[in-house]
Amino acid sequence: MKSIHEIPQELLNELFNSNIIPHIQLVQNDQYDEHYSDTEKQKIEEIASSLRAVIGIDIYRYSRYPIEKQMFIPHLFDLIYEETWHLIKQNYVFLFQEYGTLKDFIKDKFINHKEQFISTGDGGFQIFPTPIHAIIFVLTFATIVRLYNSDLFMRKMFARIGNIELRYALTWDEIYKYRNNYYGSALINNSRILAKDRLNRFLIDQNTYNWFLRSTIGIENLMTIGLSDLKEINELSGYDQSKIDQVNNALIKGNRPIVDKEGIKSIDVEKIGSIIQKGTSLEVHNLHIQAIIHYRSFFDQEKLITVSVGNLNTAGIGDE
Repeated sequence: MKSIHEIPQELLNELFNSNIIPHIQLVQNDQYDEHYSDTEKQKIEEIASSLRAVIGIDIYRYSRYPIEKQMFIPHLFDLIYEETWHLIKQNYVFLFQEYGTLKDFIKDKFINHKEQFISTGDGGFQIFPTPIHAIIFVLTFATIVRLYNSDLFMRKMFARIGNIELRYALTWDEIYKYRNNYYGSALINNSRILAKDRLNRFLIDQNTYNWFLRSTIGIENLMTIGLSDLKEINELSGYDQSKIDQVNNALIKGNRPIVDKEGIKSIDVEKIGSIIQKGTSLEVHNLHIQAIIHYRSFFDQEKLITVSVGNLNTAGIGDE
């Protein structure tokens, strides 16, 4: 498990004398370098070298809800979020092995998903090792939302709040830590995409699109590949391969059979424009995914659920 790099106090002390109590200097006799040395740049680049996928989730038009609904939507989001992770730890033994199962509670051995979630009340940002993890998370999250909107799950809350819609953004870029908080381009760009979108879509950045091109010859191939096809991906190379053929590996199986009811059935991806903010351009693609999911724990009988994430509206980013 490769950890996200953190800005160490030692480096702060070295660069800025941060171990010394700051004070105002009226006499400015000392001269300080304006630029980092090559050695200092190398240390900074190493900290910023942690690449992660970030999923941003936002409850669509949250601010338009009346106060008696708006007040409790963060609680609803928390319940959906926790149930999502409950199902992931039950149903994705290979892909989410770094997070442990429901029976694993050793903090230092597994990733604590809550520690890598940044809440915004009506949504938030979840950090993942790869974009594939993020896709599986979104599909699971959307399944819980579908059950809720169908008035089959948390029914008393549904009666008071009613249907909710969500929009998603997925980015792949730099992440680093400072005092238990997360920063970096992956979070900044994700926030920009969500802020610019005016529809309930699933948007991804160019880096995510390129990651799938490099790793799976395109995101569309998630419809046909099996887990055994993923073991050569650099970010998954250290995973325990014996978990590939275990029973609980939903959506993406160990070896994908030609005919399999459960799985990702359709993927549409199309570039829709660029976000230009603060002098930088960010290419954005619209993503629509449909999957069939079988979660036996929700029903007394065998039942398949078909769920879609995103929509096919390719209106330019930022358009009304």
